[in-house]
Amino acid sequence: MTELVLPKIDADQVVALASELTAIPSQASNELAVAEVVYRELNHPRVELHIEEVVKGRANVVARVRGGGERPPLVLSGHLDASVSERWSRDPYQPWVQDGRLYGAGVDDMKAGVAAMVLAVRAAADHRVPMRGDLILHAVMHHDTIGLGEKYVLASEGPHEGYAICGEPSSLDINTANGGALKFSVLFRGETAHVSRLEGARDALGAAVSAYGAVQQMELPFEPCDRLPHLPRKVIGRLSGGFDPGKVAEVAEFHGDIRTVPGMRREDIKRAIQEVVHDACPADVDIDVRITAVQRPFLGPESGHLIDTIRRAHTDVRGVEPRVTSRLPIQAFVTDAADLAHQGLETVVYGPGDWHFGPDQSIDIAELVDSSRIYLAVAAAL
Repeated sequence: MTELVLPKIDADQVVALASELTAIPSQASNELAVAEVVYRELNHPRVELHIEEVVKGRANVVARVRGGGERPPLVLSGHLDASVSERWSRDPYQPWVQDGRLYGAGVDDMKAGVAAMVLAVRAAADHRVPMRGDLILHAVMHHDTIGLGEKYVLASEGPHEGYAICGEPSSLDINTANGGALKFSVLFRGETAHVSRLEGARDALGAAVSAYGAVQQMELPFEPCDRLPHLPRKVIGRLSGGFDPGKVAEVAEFHGDIRTVPGMRREDIKRAIQEVVHDACPADVDIDVRITAVQRPFLGPESGHLIDTIRRAHTDVRGVEPRVTSRLPIQAFVTDAADLAHQGLETVVYGPGDWHFGPDQSIDIAELVDSSRIYLAVAAAL
């Protein structure tokens, strides 16, 4: 079947759509414009299609091409939001091609991957590709940490059985596990005073700095997971406080992110942070520890029909077998695969790109185009 479907994915179309999606900002509460492009591309008589704003300005697109009904559906899942750093060498919203790579904002996480999935679905409809079951696309809003867009689709319409490929960037390795996430904040309240009257002050920023070091060094409560050997890991990515260099900071706060293994509960983590912070800070500074976002870990099957089918399609298209892995950095990603698997779908992470958060994000064009061909081949062969 792979030989039959390969010509049906046009490389120039994949690059053009990936470039169009990349040129649209969608990093903060504004995925609707990207969703409209996906909707336009899939507006086809043989595609059952709808677009829905989960909250205003933030939409999901769901598309289905009907198969023969002999197997449960295959879901291709990709998110429409994209984080973009500073210090690019060019305008990140004017994508460019150089040395066989496509550059642009969010292209590797995962605007290009969404383009590959969209055109695989479109090709299935255009060419009436025989499939034993339905092919479904979930192009979803707000992936970041909690996976709200995918959760919403699964809760409102499923599917509740079948297969799923989460197209997060895996360099076309078949990834079978990644950690969860737990984000937290710590707020410190003291009492301000001018430098001339320090005696009555309560320094919130000084307390925050002391607590920052203590939390960085703390041991997290967890039971090791042999499939996630590099987790847990944590970072405190933001520390702020004060309003005037001549006055003691009345308020300070920091925010952190822990990548978790199964069994790490928010209550236990919150309690551990509270204990460490209280031990590190003066008693006269008020402290408020909060868990602000949680996503479960993903532990998918390490073998089975889906993996075998992807392996064969990948080998046919690329000439080499893919790795089946849960390596870093993907091990420390947060993916919607967790919710797809929790729903009961046989799920893997498999997508083009090797994501790095930083300037000049890019993706190998050959890998991108091959991913679209492989998605279609899997849908046809599964």
